[in-house]
Amino acid sequence: MGTGILASNIGRISYDIYPLRILGLTIFVFNIVLLVLFFTLQIAQLIVYPGIIEFMRRNPRRMLHYGAIPMALGTVLTGISEFQIYEMNHAVVYIAWSIWWISVVLAAAASVLLICLIVSRETRSIESVTGAWLLLVAPLAVCASTGASIADYLPTDLAYITLIVSYALLGAGAPLTCCILVLYVTRITTFKLPPHDAIVTSFIPLGPAGQIGVAALSLGRIANAVLLDSTPQLDILGPTMLGAGVLIALMSWGFCVFLLTHAVFSVVYQRRSAVIPFNISWWSLTFPIGVFGSLTAGLGEVLDMRYLQVNFMVMVVLLLVLWMFNMVRTIAGAWTGSIFGIPSLANKEDATKESTSSAVTICDSRPTDRYV
Repeated sequence: MGTGILASNIGRISYDIYPLRILGLTIFVFNIVLLVLFFTLQIAQLIVYPGIIEFMRRNPRRMLHYGAIPMALGTVLTGISEFQIYEMNHAVVYIAWSIWWISVVLAAAASVLLICLIVSRETRSIESVTGAWLLLVAPLAVCASTGASIADYLPTDLAYITLIVSYALLGAGAPLTCCILVLYVTRITTFKLPPHDAIVTSFIPLGPAGQIGVAALSLGRIANAVLLDSTPQLDILGPTMLGAGVLIALMSWGFCVFLLTHAVFSVVYQRRSAVIPFNISWWSLTFPIGVFGSLTAGLGEVLDMRYLQVNFMVMVVLLLVLWMFNMVRTIAGAWTGSIFGIPSLANKEDATKESTSSAVTICDSRPTDRYV
């Protein structure tokens, strides 16, 4: 996701600089390669280690990362729009639209299924709430914003359908995101900060909070154009929905400033007491900052504010530096094997304790090694 949002933000830069466009397209293609590669590896892991499926079924929080799949598809669709790839072949628009429907189904299934599993199988206190919980509902807002980016190039009738579905997704995702954000803010104001090795995840809430503003702003701009052509009797709603989108985006931007400030403070505070080790959670820096940059760019375009446009350029540079740092460290960690691991292996002892204390046990009671 971080790679895809970087490519999309580079594509949004208003200055027509050819090297930047080549850089953005290169990262965009690299993002597609990574998506296909890791999706294939995930399927292969489940085939080779089938016990992981049962482990994650009894520990639903281990499945939160599956919410990243529709969001990763969303970055591909946004890149298609930003780099105007549809100009190469108009069929690309319909291919992107088909992929968008797949991401909608995946986002809805992941959100509903994971929430039901967590509610029915786990009992957690407010202290256990982390920013990773937002991966449950963030895909809904991401699909809403990508729907707006695709609808801009579809025929009027298809754009109208996409607009309605996107608003429905935003209506489902925004309240759920706000509910989890309330729990998260309650957690950080009531209990101590997350452990130092997971403190970087403090940046995660920045992404869903900013995505609500991006989706509302994008959908408002599309609604202002689509409703006039598709439903003339509702043309008065177009400017109203655009104004509401700008208002929601502004409030979302302000909340993102608070979340960013808190995340930076948390990392600096924990760094004073202990070194923060590099792990895969460091990638949670890239996508949230990229979403905040997209929101800033969108507001800068609508409000015609030079200050926001300059801020967006600074965020793109910062995002590129963070992405390069994470990529270098990840490659080094992958080479040594220190950054990747099978969840069931890393948590075998925890799984054994949970399985013995659970009221519901597996009938055959096979040993824990079956998860390997």
